[in-house]
Amino acid sequence: MQKHYKSLYIVYIALFLTLIFISPVNASPLIPERVKVGLNYNSASSGMIISCNSSVAVNSLNGTDKSALLNISKPSKLSFRTDGYYNIIDKEIKKIQYIKAVKYQGDIIGPYHIQIGESFADYDSAEKSLENIKTKLPDSFLAYDGMWSIWTGLFLDEKQCLDQINIYQNKSNFYTYKLVEPDQRRVQIADVNSNDVMLIYKAQQVEIRASESMENTSPLEVNGVKYRGNILLKTQEDGSILVINDVAFDEYLYSVVGSEANPAWPIEALKAQAVAARNYAVINLGKHNKDGYDLCSTTHCQAYKGYSKEHDSTNKAVAQTKNKLLFYGDEVATTFYHSSSGGHTENSENIWSEEIPYLRGVDDPFSVGSPNDTWTHALDRKAMQQKLIENNMDIGDIIDVNIIETSEFGRAKKVEITGSKSAVILEKEKMRTIFGTSDIKSIWYEIKTDSDVNIYDTNSNSISVKRPQGLHIISASGQTIIEPSGKKISIKGLFDVQQYNIMPQTYILNGKGWGHGVGMSQYGAKGMADSGYSFIEILEHYYTGTKVK
Repeated sequence: MQKHYKSLYIVYIALFLTLIFISPVNASPLIPERVKVGLNYNSASSGMIISCNSSVAVNSLNGTDKSALLNISKPSKLSFRTDGYYNIIDKEIKKIQYIKAVKYQGDIIGPYHIQIGESFADYDSAEKSLENIKTKLPDSFLAYDGMWSIWTGLFLDEKQCLDQINIYQNKSNFYTYKLVEPDQRRVQIADVNSNDVMLIYKAQQVEIRASESMENTSPLEVNGVKYRGNILLKTQEDGSILVINDVAFDEYLYSVVGSEANPAWPIEALKAQAVAARNYAVINLGKHNKDGYDLCSTTHCQAYKGYSKEHDSTNKAVAQTKNKLLFYGDEVATTFYHSSSGGHTENSENIWSEEIPYLRGVDDPFSVGSPNDTWTHALDRKAMQQKLIENNMDIGDIIDVNIIETSEFGRAKKVEITGSKSAVILEKEKMRTIFGTSDIKSIWYEIKTDSDVNIYDTNSNSISVKRPQGLHIISASGQTIIEPSGKKISIKGLFDVQQYNIMPQTYILNGKGWGHGVGMSQYGAKGMADSGYSFIEILEHYYTGTKVK
């Protein structure tokens, strides 16, 4: 009996230790529960419209303080706008730089207000007072700047305020009246339909939270785009407003994968995209800390376009790879990806600067046949010159453009542009940056021109392509070198005479693939999935020496 108890005791101890040390299935300390996404990166706004199909709460988020500013118990459409000057024409409202001497169409509202009575320590006291004041001054509204007040009016200047104060004092001397000067850090909340101001607040950051949610979605819309989670508005010192979506991490991925990949693609390709997107987000968390959020919604981080980009298939891909990450040894891999490689991916140092061991160029036949497998783009000489000037590179009239160095896989690492004043060498992605990433889809291209001449070399029995300038020619007047000019030259071939520009007027780029070419090709992933490869095999093919864990 004693031996039996001893055995049970050992079993209990073992079970206890197992319960202590076992990890939750698929848990990862690297993956946050929520993420803050900047929705207007590089384009902070002076106003936006936020709609809600159910009740909504607006809360102040100053430091540790989270106090309610406004509660609306019915579907609403609210305008959040900086407390400034606006022109209203046929119910359309537009922010303006107000000039007193200018005659405007429609109505003008301004940032001067009148405070009625004293301030209140809490919302309930202010709300109760507002009910009484509205019986006499119906245009009154709540104001919050750390204390609660009752304000009225959207006046253009100090004189209008003082004139109105005199009128109020003559009509209703039950209250005290005080002029409120403009402050660009204040924000108005107005009803879009009536344009009535509901609240003016001065707070560094507020949260808009839907009190009720629809089926797995948030009823909050920002300028017509629906988002899960909560919306944060952060007022900057210059009066502009940052819009931030505070959302569950997996729900963020739902939109990213739906925005970055075709939902009709095979599930294994979508799962590869889900892991790549998760890795990329984890690696780049805090990229925009100085702006008050983790990641932005543009391709500067990853494309994030809200609820409308979610699909059952892409959401399933996120769920089926939950908490899966790609590792190189113990290191979380930086999973750069692009649309299509053109047949071969590229080494990281040939596109940027750092040599990363798992971002090696690999053969990619699965990408061949994609919509941008091959492409052509023509660059006009004059337009190129203007673009260079805009980028502080005035080299004079462009004489020629040549690739002077390629990677081992054929991409243009250095392009020399020669001008009448000087020459400039554009390295790696710089050519795309200056002349357009949508037009020059990758740096894997060759350059042809409207001046190219096919010359037959009798010694090697081969044909080479040359441009007239700099060539030695023999004419009726003897041997000469063709100098760069805007003229044409006539060249007699075996069967006819053709004219060529001495200096090219058009540079034609014949290229392959779309994107930087580093890491996973999205069309290549689709091709691999179509051929029966798993998402793990896809990822470990494009990211050399990595493992999915």
